[in-house]
Amino acid sequence: LMQIGQPLGERAGQMRYRLFHQYMATLPIPDAPTPTRTALADLATRISSEAKSRYALHQRARRRITADLGVPDISLNQKLTAWWTLDFPAFRAEVNKVYRRDIDLRERDDWDSWLGEQRAAHQGHTAEIVRLETELNAIVYGLFDLTAAEVRVVEESTKYRYGEV
Repeated sequence: LMQIGQPLGERAGQMRYRLFHQYMATLPIPDAPTPTRTALADLATRISSEAKSRYALHQRARRRITADLGVPDISLNQKLTAWWTLDFPAFRAEVNKVYRRDIDLRERDDWDSWLGEQRAAHQGHTAEIVRLETELNAIVYGLFDLTAAEVRVVEESTKYRYGEV
């Protein structure tokens, strides 16, 4: 792909490429039987749906943080944008750092519970995405008749940290 694609830059430590049909058509892609195509399409749809649900969760949480804890004209920083990576003490420290205010003592238990629930939901979506992608990958590896060693090379060279957006 590096030889036939146009480099678009890096994301999550991996190069991305724009792929043109005229060059991609020369790649050897197995002709999957209809049931396999259907299974792949179903998995891709389910992965996309799960990713959309996780993204919607991210957006709802960011809106709540901004609306309930924020101040006008100050945006979330990177750590608050990735709220699911923070436990409650770290979350509270970031709110204090960004907005120069602490979470009211009476509201801390509620925020701690809410953050825990949202983080659990995020982890659930991520686990389902990983499970479905693993299932999809296994089908593709089978189509290409990859050996265990070849699968290991592919997986080690394409690792993606699933918490990233």
